Amino acid sequence: MTGFNFKRLGVSALTLASVAVSVTACGGSTNGAGGSPSSTLTLGYDADPAPQGYDPLRYGAGQRLFYESVYQSLFAEGADGQAVPELASSFSYNKAKTRMTLKLRSGVTFTDGSKLTAQLVKANLDRRSDSKLQSYAGFAKGGATEIKDVKATGTDTVVLTFAAPQATFQTNLAGIPGMIVGQRAISDPTVLNHGPDGSGPYKMTASVKDSSYTMTRQPKAGKTTYPFRTLVYKAYLDKNARLNAQISGQTDASIIEASTEQTAASNQVSLARNGGTMLDVLVFDKSGTTSKPFAHPDVRLALSYAIDRQAFADTVAKGAEPTANAFPKSSPGYVPGLDTRYAHSTTKAKQLLAKAGYPNGFSFTVTASPTSRASLEFLQNQFKAVGVRMKIDVTSSTDQMFAAVNTQPLGFIQLRMSNEIGITAGVLVGGFANPHKTQSPAIGAALGAATNASPSGRTAALQKLNEALINGGWLIPVAEQYSYVGYNSKALKAPAFPGTDGYPLLSAFQPVA
Repeated sequence: MTGFNFKRLGVSALTLASVAVSVTACGGSTNGAGGSPSSTLTLGYDADPAPQGYDPLRYGAGQRLFYESVYQSLFAEGADGQAVPELASSFSYNKAKTRMTLKLRSGVTFTDGSKLTAQLVKANLDRRSDSKLQSYAGFAKGGATEIKDVKATGTDTVVLTFAAPQATFQTNLAGIPGMIVGQRAISDPTVLNHGPDGSGPYKMTASVKDSSYTMTRQPKAGKTTYPFRTLVYKAYLDKNARLNAQISGQTDASIIEASTEQTAASNQVSLARNGGTMLDVLVFDKSGTTSKPFAHPDVRLALSYAIDRQAFADTVAKGAEPTANAFPKSSPGYVPGLDTRYAHSTTKAKQLLAKAGYPNGFSFTVTASPTSRASLEFLQNQFKAVGVRMKIDVTSSTDQMFAAVNTQPLGFIQLRMSNEIGITAGVLVGGFANPHKTQSPAIGAALGAATNASPSGRTAALQKLNEALINGGWLIPVAEQYSYVGYNSKALKAPAFPGTDGYPLLSAFQPVA
């Protein structure tokens, strides 16, 4: 299976139904004649940010930049990507890490006029059983980060009880999953079909579905943090149309596809980039349920040795960097030695296949979308060189691609590794990438240790988790792709990305002095 863009899969957006996001607009930009700044910021994105209405919980991490303008979260991403209190003013855990107590800010008002209270936060989190709210999937019963109970113990105090210990649950309440809607939306969710009901720094004042969205800064919003009176978001689904809008000055900043990065640079578009999107072969079947050979770890590792990652980056994913790491290069869990340990070697691949009982290789089938065909055809040739025959069925059927997770042994997927523990727990171990519920004592122990690691022990714990995933053959990283934002440097400072997020914070867009 492939074709799904997991670049937008965030900390708690742990389902396949990840809907793309986008923004931009064609007038009133900061560009202006000679690039002089104005009071309007025009942003170009890659899809409609509200195809299912304005409930942020319906979407994934890729919509965060849009919804950050009209909603606030219990926790926000800091400049370094770590969770910092936003609607929460402070938080604490009990000794067993099974309960988290939140203290809330005072004086917060929503679009509908309601106030932030503990009861409102409880009402929001109690929506976690709604299967339509994909960003709550991990919080629901049976989820990897299940919230067992929510209590409002005072007007400004909320206590969360977890099904299992959670040492860093604040990271799961940052961005989209932690966004809170107002009381009117809780009482009548259909109001969110027509517009946001949030407490963010901007209010939506105009919209044209599938096209443009205009936001006006709220009186209480900090002008230093949010210097533009007006934001205009507009969807450019076509990557070349989006790039042309940036080149021509119709937008001040745009999400730029990696495949168009060189064209952007040659046309004097300034670029900011950030890594963290891992191009992975995800091994769905670790038990031999759909293809018997995949039950053997040596078979999975043989496929890793069979891949010439540098050649992949040079031919299929230009601009990407080859890697055998589960985590990005900027992650504290990155292990340089893995790239050496799993360097391309057809000899080692054949030896492992023989050791596993498949000296003549074996055959299996995968399903691909048209957009991922080239990547899988590259891998097909690599596997063929060691005797493994991978048949590729190309389809444009979403149902077929979803079904492939349960019926085929692997898929090629872009996985945004914005939170190492959250993605490991919610995707690789407890989510769609492990449909047969395979257990690994080594990975389970490493995940538990990383989840409960102290700040001083976090790096070592994440590195052990990285190695456990790779050595167990649960996923086979091929390359790390970069996210790009093109911007007009005459009007804007270079926008910085928080941690390994694929989108800058809204506050990162600042005019030049």
